[in-house]
Amino acid sequence: MENFRLGMIKSTFFNDALGDNTAGVALNAERLIVSECSGKAVVACRDLDVQQFARLELCELAPDIVPKSDSYRYWGGEDYDRLYTSYNQVVWQVRWNDHSLQVVHLEWETGCGGGARDWVIADAVETAEAFILEVERRTHAPGDAILVFSDGHWQRSHSLFAATQEASFDDLVLADDMKESLRSDFAQFLESEDRYKRLGIAWRRGALMIGPPGNGKTHCVRALIKELAISSLYVQSLSHNYYTQQQMWQRVFERARGLTPCVLVLEDLDTLVDDDNRSFFLNQLDGFDQNHGLIVLATTNYPDRIDRAIIDRPSRFDRKYHFGLPTHPERGEYLSTWQTRIGDETGWQIEEIDAMASATEGFSFAYLKELVVSSVMNWMGRDHMDFADTMKSQAALLQRQMATEVQGETNRKPQSRRARQRA
Repeated sequence: MENFRLGMIKSTFFNDALGDNTAGVALNAERLIVSECSGKAVVACRDLDVQQFARLELCELAPDIVPKSDSYRYWGGEDYDRLYTSYNQVVWQVRWNDHSLQVVHLEWETGCGGGARDWVIADAVETAEAFILEVERRTHAPGDAILVFSDGHWQRSHSLFAATQEASFDDLVLADDMKESLRSDFAQFLESEDRYKRLGIAWRRGALMIGPPGNGKTHCVRALIKELAISSLYVQSLSHNYYTQQQMWQRVFERARGLTPCVLVLEDLDTLVDDDNRSFFLNQLDGFDQNHGLIVLATTNYPDRIDRAIIDRPSRFDRKYHFGLPTHPERGEYLSTWQTRIGDETGWQIEEIDAMASATEGFSFAYLKELVVSSVMNWMGRDHMDFADTMKSQAALLQRQMATEVQGETNRKPQSRRARQRA
């Protein structure tokens, strides 16, 4: 290769070329680290979650006293009701597998958000790279949590994971044999990787759950996640002040591909995909070999707002499940489960179920639940009232509320993202 070099470029070329540009921060930082750690191996990486690695008790970790860390305290939220420490700049002292290492973490502001970099300092390059690989392997998976994507990054949600563990298909009333079809389809898919390979078929699955709000789509997704028992990721939002939605989609699919087999949940797909990012989304969804072992579960209340290239092409969502409003028998079955739970306390009789099922034409399962709950609350304040009469008055009230909501939805026309931004 020496014979092909046209001239010598000095070692400070990139620093000199970038000058005061923030893109040069990482170069200057690495130059300083190398000069101060003479004889040590320095390996750069990014997003190295050494704190999570330590929480898993896989290493001993402590911030160095010099230089002083830039840190702040924050509340852990409902999952962990305590204060935690986050670091903008820190030098970690690490003890791992009889090795003593250092990890330098540095964050800085840029014109389009922020930059960050990590450097692992060890006695040998092999040790540093082995540490990086082990941290990535152990911290990449969500564990007893679901990875939620919002504001341009992933975070673990233990409360959402707990919600999936409480979900059950036993609590779902679905038409015909859809419940068993859903369960067997995905279970067989996970067991059939070798067969897919032998047949030369891409081992991936896409399912779209369609129907008006409140008819079990979200509950079904949670129950599936519980039964499949594989890593799960949930896209909450693609909004970001600096990064484009194309960049957000890329981050989403890159993380999912690193966890396969896994479930990627895209709830309210019609709000996530628009004119600006549709082509990029389709390219990511059509990843073929890259998406090996990827299950995409998407839901929508408004299929008419989704481009036909997404909703109609089988290779993208090869299963479509329709969650329509419950029929009279289904409403009766659902109300019967509540009567079994509260009948003794309220005096609600099983013979009254059929009449209430008839009175709730057009109710979703969510509205049926609201009917029962609101009836119980009103009945408790008026012990002398008959519970069935209370339900009838609440049903009439909810019917009027539903009519108002339908009229309001009819008056609203969906806008493109550009139109919403102009507004």
